[in-house]
Amino acid sequence: MSISRNILLVLAFSFIAACGGGSSSQSPSPSTEPTAIPTVEPTVVPTTLPTEMPTAIPTAEPTVIPNPSELGVSVINTQLADASFWGGDNDGEAIGSRSMVSVDHANFDVAVRLTVTNPNGEFWNGQLSFPTIANVTAGDVLLAHFFMRSIENSYESGNSFVSAFIEEHDNFAKYLNREVSAAGDWVEYYLPVEIPDSQASGNMSLKFGFGAGDRPQVLEIGGVELLNFGSIDIALLPATQPTYGGRDENAAWRAAAAARIEQYRKGDFQIQVLNSSGEPAPSASVSIEFQKHAYHFGSVTVGHILMDSQSDAVSDADSAMYRQKVLELFNQSGPENDLKWAPWEGEWGANFTQTQTLNALQWLRDNGLYTRGHVMVWPSKRNLPELIQEYLPEDDPANADPIAKQIVLDHIDDIGSATANYVDEWDVVNEPYDNHYLMDAFGNSVMIDWFNQARANLPSHGLYLNDYAILSAGGRNYAHQNHFESTLQYLVDNGAPITGMGMQSHFGESPTDIEVVYNILERFHTAFPTLDIRSTEFDVSTTDEQLQADYTRDFLTIFFSHPATVGVQLWGFWEGAHWRDYAAMYDLDWREKPNALAWKEQIYNLWWNDFSLVSDASGFVNERGYYGDYKATITLEGETREFDFSLQPNSTGEYIFTFQE
Repeated sequence: MSISRNILLVLAFSFIAACGGGSSSQSPSPSTEPTAIPTVEPTVVPTTLPTEMPTAIPTAEPTVIPNPSELGVSVINTQLADASFWGGDNDGEAIGSRSMVSVDHANFDVAVRLTVTNPNGEFWNGQLSFPTIANVTAGDVLLAHFFMRSIENSYESGNSFVSAFIEEHDNFAKYLNREVSAAGDWVEYYLPVEIPDSQASGNMSLKFGFGAGDRPQVLEIGGVELLNFGSIDIALLPATQPTYGGRDENAAWRAAAAARIEQYRKGDFQIQVLNSSGEPAPSASVSIEFQKHAYHFGSVTVGHILMDSQSDAVSDADSAMYRQKVLELFNQSGPENDLKWAPWEGEWGANFTQTQTLNALQWLRDNGLYTRGHVMVWPSKRNLPELIQEYLPEDDPANADPIAKQIVLDHIDDIGSATANYVDEWDVVNEPYDNHYLMDAFGNSVMIDWFNQARANLPSHGLYLNDYAILSAGGRNYAHQNHFESTLQYLVDNGAPITGMGMQSHFGESPTDIEVVYNILERFHTAFPTLDIRSTEFDVSTTDEQLQADYTRDFLTIFFSHPATVGVQLWGFWEGAHWRDYAAMYDLDWREKPNALAWKEQIYNLWWNDFSLVSDASGFVNERGYYGDYKATITLEGETREFDFSLQPNSTGEYIFTFQE
C-alpha cells in the first residue's frame, strides 16, 4: 500500500472521530542567491480538526491533518547527535559550532545548540544537515517539522534565526528555503514542500544554515523531523505561514513613506490661460488628466512575443494579450534576454536575432516606454558566448589569452552603437560578486575600460552596475552588499562614467522586512549620493498569492518613497514568459493575480491624479501633482483646446496656454 493511501485511510478515521464530537491533536553549497528573510515570529496553521460535522459539503480549504508526526513516514535519522555538521568558513575561521544540550520540552529532551560567532552574511555558510535515509519519488510531499528558540542574540528584533532548506546534493537545487526565527520561547515550525524530482536515499538533506547575519547569536533546535506523505494534497498538511516585517496595515513606516512620496514625487504647478488676444482668461474650464508617471514602473519583455514571431510556441492571441498588458501596465521596459551577448550573436536560436531585437526595441519606443539594456558584460566564463570560450581556459583565468580583452571591448562597441537610438540606459556589468573570471584574468581595471567603451557610443545614457542579494536575503547578505559597495567605490574612484546602481530584488516566500529595504537604500545613497538606484529584477516567488500581493504593494511604496530611486522593473509579468512561474502577475490563461491588482492599485489609483479646475481672474489655476506627463483640456467661451505639458523635478512648473486664432 502506498504512503499516501495509508495516510488517507488514517485521516478518514480521524475525521470520523472528530465529527462525532471528539478531536485528536498532539503536539559546502555554492554561493547562490537565497530567498529573502523575515524577522517576525510565524503563525502556525492549527492542527486540530473541527469538533462538529459541517451541515453541507465544504467548499473552503481542506481540513488540515491532525498529528502529522504520527502519519508521515520519516525519511531522516532524527537523532540530533548523528546529524552532519559543517562550521562554515569566514576567512579561514569557523562561522559557528554545535553542542548537544538537555532541555525540558514535552516532545523531546535533547536539542542541538548552534553557537554562531563569525557570520559572513551567506545563509548557507555553516550547516547542520540531516541526509535522507529513504528514496523520495517525484511528486512526494514532504513536511519539515522542528522547534527552535533563541538563547542569546543582539538583534533589534530579539530573534535568532537560521535558514531551513532542503537541498539536492548533485546540483545544490533547493526545494525549500525559509528563514525561520524565534525569541526566547520555543517556536514550532511546519514547512511542507512537494519534491519535483525522484531522489535516491542520501542524495538530499534537510539543512539548517546559520551563516547569515552580521553578529553572534546562540540558538537551539529540537524535535527535527522530515516526513514523507506521498502524493497527498499539500493543502492537507499544517504550514507555518511566511510573512515579513512591516506588513501590518498600521506599521509605523507607512506614514513616513507617504510623507516622502508627497515631498519627493510631487510638484506644484501653475497654468495661465490666455485668450486669442494674449490677455488673461478668467473662468476658463481646465480639465487636467494624468498621462504617465515620470517615475519608471516597468517590466522586462520578450522580443519574439512582442513581435509575434512565427518561430516560437506562443499563440497569436497570447502575443496580442502580452502587448496589450505591456501598454496597460508599464511605462518602462527592456529585453529580458535578447540583449545578452550570446543571443545577440545568434547563439540562442531562431527566437533571438538582432533584427527582431531592434524591432522590439523600436516598438517599445514608439509606444513611449523608457528602455533598458541588459547586459553588456556578464563576466564569468559560463555566461560569456561561445565565440570567446577558446581564449578562456577552464578554471584558469591567469592563462586567459589577452585577445579576449579586445573581443569584449569590440562587443561593447558593437552593441552600444547598434542600440544607441533604441535604449536609454544599460547594465554595463552584471553580478561581479560571483561572475569575475575576466577580472581574475585581466584585473579589475577592465571594468573601467568597459564603462569607458560604453560611454563612447552612449554619451548621455544611463550606465549601471547590477547585482543580486543586495535587497533580498533578508537584507543580511553583508558579504554581497560589501562587495557591491567596494566595487562601486572602485569604479567611482577611478573615474568610470557610472550613473546608477541596479539592485535585482528577487524575493522568495520570506521577503525582506520593509524597513530593512529602506535602510539598505539609505546606506547606498549615503555612500554614492550622485548615483541613481533602480530595482532591476523585482519578483516575489511564492504560492501564497496574498503575501505576494502585499509585498508588491509595500515594496513599491518604500521604493517610490526614497528620493534616490528612479524605478522598479519586474523580471517578467506573464507565467508563459517568466523564469519563476509562481512569481508572475498573470497565469498562463491570463488570470489576473492579486499582485497584478496591487500593482495597478498603487500606480494607477493611489498614485494617480486628475484635476477639474476653473481659472481665476488672472487666468491662473494652481495645483500639486505627481511628476509626469499631463493633458490639459481647456474650454473658453465655448471653444475647447488641448495642451500637453510635462511636470518634472527641478522645473519651474509654470505653463502658459494661449487660445490662438
